[in-house]
Amino acid sequence: MGRFLRRLFFLLVLIGLAAYVWPSAYRYDHMTVDGDVYPVRIHRITGHADILMPEQGWIPSEQPWDQSQDAAPGDGRT
Repeated sequence: MGRFLRRLFFLLVLIGLAAYVWPSAYRYDHMTVDGDVYPVRIHRITGHADILMPEQGWIPSEQPWDQSQDAAPGDGRT
């Protein structure tokens, strides 16, 4: 029983350190569309991506852009 508790304690400490030491929940990248560069944030665990659009804020990459935009979100990724 003592061995189990030590392993459980070690696992909880490891999870706690990962939660507080991990630099961020997101990994940041960028994409280029028609010469414009847009920041992209990708959740490290789920892989969900958001694109930072001017005047719209962070929008999920699956949502369509504003109707005034000509390019689709997936075009021209670098």
